[in-house]
Amino acid sequence: RVEDIPDLARAFLRRAEAEGLPRKAITAKAIDLLRGQSWPGNVRELENLMRRLAALCADDTIDAAMVEQELAARPSSAAEVARDGGATLSTAVESHLRRYFALHGDALPPPGLYERILREIELPLIALTLSATRGNQLKAADLLGLNRNTLRKRIRDLDIPVTRGKKLM
Repeated sequence: RVEDIPDLARAFLRRAEAEGLPRKAITAKAIDLLRGQSWPGNVRELENLMRRLAALCADDTIDAAMVEQELAARPSSAAEVARDGGATLSTAVESHLRRYFALHGDALPPPGLYERILREIELPLIALTLSATRGNQLKAADLLGLNRNTLRKRIRDLDIPVTRGKKLM
């Protein structure tokens, strides 16, 4: 419910602080922006936004401009939300990890989980970016915000085939 958004937003900021993220306050105008949004992904989507703001916001107070910036990164249409099932990348990873841990029951999975998860995310990220840039590694590195040599090393380490001039998407 719209009237619950201010309390929920503040509760999620307190929870983020309890989990080690910096303490943040939020302005009334920022709360008003949140109240004006549609939250098709239920409270989880609002929680993810508040966590992102707590982690990324350099100031002690989250203002309307910061909220606007983060909201701009959300899917902009119902079609986009429907296409990905309303899940953000972080909720998809969280869901995947919950299933992964559940498969192991009371036992822990083998060591190296961090690297396995990063590889699962990094491989399609780099492969699809290379496809979008038609194999142009300089453009792909720029788009990803990586040094070209770092990208080349990751391509080699992940054994990603590079085809120049061919867009696969």
